[in-house]
Amino acid sequence: MAIKPKTNTPSFETELIRLHVEKIFADLGPKPRGIHLLIVPHGASTAHWYRAVENQIRDIKLKLGEEEKAKDFVNELVIPDDWTSLEAGEVQSDYDVGVDLLGGVGLDDRTHGEACVILIAGNSPETLDHPSLLLVDSTIKVKFDPYLAVEAAATCGRVINLKEAFILTRMAYRRRAIAFRSSRSIRESWVLHCKARQIEARKQKEKEEEEERENAKKRPKAKDERIVPDDTPYLQEMHGFGPAADWGRELAQDVEDWRRGHIGWSDVDNAVLLSGSPGCGKTTFAAALAKTLDAHLVVGSYSAWLGTGDGHQGDLIGAMRRAFDEARKHAPSVLLIDEIDNFVQRGSLGNKRADEWMRGVTNSLLECLDGAVEREGVIVVGATNDPSGIDTALRRAGRLDRHIEIPLPDAKARVAILRQHLGIPALDLDLGGLVRETEGMSGADLERVARDARRRARRERVDLQLHHVHSSLPARQSHSLEELRHIAVHECGHAVVAVAIGCNIREIYIEPDFIAGSGAYIGGAAIIEQPPGIHDLGWYMDRVTHTMGGLAAEQMIYGSHSDGVAADLGVATDMAVRAAAGFGMSGSLYSHGIPGMADLSRAPDFDPSLRRCVDELLQEQATRARAVLEENREAFMELVELLIERQRLDGAVVQEIVRRPRRQLTLAV
Repeated sequence: MAIKPKTNTPSFETELIRLHVEKIFADLGPKPRGIHLLIVPHGASTAHWYRAVENQIRDIKLKLGEEEKAKDFVNELVIPDDWTSLEAGEVQSDYDVGVDLLGGVGLDDRTHGEACVILIAGNSPETLDHPSLLLVDSTIKVKFDPYLAVEAAATCGRVINLKEAFILTRMAYRRRAIAFRSSRSIRESWVLHCKARQIEARKQKEKEEEEERENAKKRPKAKDERIVPDDTPYLQEMHGFGPAADWGRELAQDVEDWRRGHIGWSDVDNAVLLSGSPGCGKTTFAAALAKTLDAHLVVGSYSAWLGTGDGHQGDLIGAMRRAFDEARKHAPSVLLIDEIDNFVQRGSLGNKRADEWMRGVTNSLLECLDGAVEREGVIVVGATNDPSGIDTALRRAGRLDRHIEIPLPDAKARVAILRQHLGIPALDLDLGGLVRETEGMSGADLERVARDARRRARRERVDLQLHHVHSSLPARQSHSLEELRHIAVHECGHAVVAVAIGCNIREIYIEPDFIAGSGAYIGGAAIIEQPPGIHDLGWYMDRVTHTMGGLAAEQMIYGSHSDGVAADLGVATDMAVRAAAGFGMSGSLYSHGIPGMADLSRAPDFDPSLRRCVDELLQEQATRARAVLEENREAFMELVELLIERQRLDGAVVQEIVRRPRRQLTLAV
């Protein structure tokens, strides 16, 4: 390996400091006296300045003919008995100047006997705040002179102007050296330097925030300490919550009016049941709501309360009551009861002992929600993936009577959620092209994508780019043509039946691909609008009929239906149960409860005659849907082919094809 010969040309940093040190010594005069504190520029190296001052003193001594003294010039640490003995034992120089680095104890460790001492210091407040520094004879706070920077650059073989010199002096010394040696222009290097500083500042802030969060977790909380979430955005900064966000904003105004004494707590809409698929943000919503209201947050659940003791009913009930006590103590507060569907309908378990256990637990929760126990200032948020099995008493007026479903985020919300979790680096990224690829993803899914994208950028040590986000999206699988046709048959079945019986349709679409393993997978949809009017038996049966249209279409084309009709059967059954069990629209006028105030979903399980009645209604409307499709078979087949080709059809196109006059067969005589 060849050794590169040394060059006599100094580095830019060395020459820049040398010129400034020469000027400082010229200002001190030929025989300086006293202690002078030299504070180097921000971002400079105190070691470089120390060597420069040391070299300057040596050069001056050489010029004065003190070659031997210059060779022996060292800064030895001497601990004398007193200053007199030190001075008596020293050989005085004609140029009696020394240099040292300022320590943490200021002048209190000074032992040198030179007539003049230059103390080199950085910009650390801990060092510069020492009281003993009041005794220095002068403080020299160095600011780089652009003219000297131009001169230093010329000595080192690069011509720069004053603006470029000023830019160089604003950089930290290592970055300054890189910029000076680079083939780029000084201005280009400055832009990159500023960008690097922004990234460093952001990372430092993130690190400090993470450390603070970790410390907060380790820090023991006082029992009477009020906790308002600080690691979540305000509700108005969140996206994709739809009606839940609207309710939260109205609640914020109500709580503010209550705080000011303008309204009583009974006028505040203070309880809500949130439902939605896993990952849709129910828990996040509760935290954002608490922060928006500046309210104390209490989080509990059936399993968490049960786990506070030995699994006894008394342990669960005691923990639940303590949670409500805490919420009342720190009112206004938000009490989140997660997985509230664990409080199932009393008497529905089919086991006497289990039913008695559940009855006691649910009754205790009802007492906490109302009855003898007041809860002024406490907002209760129940969260569940499936609200159908919750005890109906919990959903009556004055309790969790308001039910809001949090849907999967739409296209606009998905982009906003992704941008929010990606952070500041994503402000300039065009995320609109990801709408199609994020179809069907929940807020939690999008948060995970953002986290993975940021990690990819960190590993590459580059700024976050769009390709990092693309690479972090879950892989999508394409449907085969056969699968697409099956989906198109199903959705066109809904659409044709709906239009034929007088409903409006906005659009139908099919998804050509899907995310493997996604629980929120949607193969396609027909967006149907029920016409206004009296909600009589005909209105409900029309809805059941077009809901059964997909099943009828599959049976017409394939001879049987697939498991893709599960959601349709659930909706159709619910409509039929409402009509028969709640509104007396199917022979019997007996009511099993008012829909919306009572859970009718389990009613057919306990009433065989009702179950038979509901099944008859479903069979009748499935037959009706099949007849409609047979009558409009030509239009149906045309729509299937068109939907496969275009993947999305506007409602006007569907209506025009279905309502087009059919060709009449003429018989030749």
